[in-house]
Amino acid sequence: MTSPMTPPMTPWSLARQLAGALPALREAVRPGPDGPDLGAALGLLGEIGALRAPLPVDEGGAGLAQGAEAALPLCTILRRLGRTDLSLARLFEGHVNAVRLIEVHGRGAPRDRVRRLVRGGALLGVWGADDSPPVRLCPDPGGAPSGPFRLEGRKRFASGLGLVTHAIVTARTEAGVQMVLVEATEPARQDPAAWTASAMRASVSGGFDAEGLAPAPGDLLAGPGALMTEPHFEGGIWRYCAAHVGGAEALVEETRKVLGRAGRLADPIQRARLGQAYAAADTARLSTEAAALITETSVDGTDEAIRRAVARALLARETVESRCTEIMALCERALGTLAHDAAQPADMIRRDLSLFLRQAAPDAKLDRAVDGLVGDDAPEVGEAW
Repeated sequence: MTSPMTPPMTPWSLARQLAGALPALREAVRPGPDGPDLGAALGLLGEIGALRAPLPVDEGGAGLAQGAEAALPLCTILRRLGRTDLSLARLFEGHVNAVRLIEVHGRGAPRDRVRRLVRGGALLGVWGADDSPPVRLCPDPGGAPSGPFRLEGRKRFASGLGLVTHAIVTARTEAGVQMVLVEATEPARQDPAAWTASAMRASVSGGFDAEGLAPAPGDLLAGPGALMTEPHFEGGIWRYCAAHVGGAEALVEETRKVLGRAGRLADPIQRARLGQAYAAADTARLSTEAAALITETSVDGTDEAIRRAVARALLARETVESRCTEIMALCERALGTLAHDAAQPADMIRRDLSLFLRQAAPDAKLDRAVDGLVGDDAPEVGEAW
């Protein structure tokens, strides 16, 4: 909680603090042989209040996780973190998402416990991808004291292993997908070696063994199917987009620096490439900011308003992917072999961005966006928002 003498943190005041902390953050995420260890950078985010910022203001936060007033500053924060390091932005976005889900779906003492953890510096995550066997929530025949439920199965792509302290995992039940809050710090359950991707190494998105965990009833967030409530589910994709834009901006900036050191900024062909890259980054940013505002203002709106807002967020994902892909191609042409030199910062940025853009089922997301915009009662093009 803030004291009476301390001005409450706001989303924009946090964005300004983060801007001042960017040099220290960049120093903290210097790449190593297998990508940077993000522990120091996350510690800095905790020091400036970023980890508690998603909490409501009266709980010591800045209300950063939801609300129209938080949309643009959160976009800016995620973009700046993406420009610093995409894995760091990935973990912070997961933390914001988890706090939002708990605030929306949590109740009573369990929610209060999580709020205390977040105020104390906990890093949360949301782990939805199933491994084999998938995670299931089952009745526990042993009953008390172990509790009425147990989990079976494994998660993959569990970002932040060794850094995330508590995670919302999705578990299958006969009635649908159930959100379950679990402690994630037990090393024996973590399998970082399962993260074999060549990029986003610092996100440590490995495997997590949930077998035998016994969640209390209060650790079950809402009921089966609540995760898919909009605009908190697909509508929240704009947050990923903001991080992607930051990664693209970092690649353009690094390309500009390399060309400057080589004395090639006067080359008309290179200037044209940079101009196209700047324009593409600006288009991606503007599309993301528009989606953020539309999505966050739809929360208390009609079903139709929410449906169209989600479509706008999904279209922003399509725009951002296209523009980021364009930027990567332009920068690769501008830098030549240096874009693929592991000793150069551009190589890691390019690889991380390329992987991070590959969100699950992009074609299905685009189809869902179109589904929300066509039909006999659909608005004319340009009038939906």
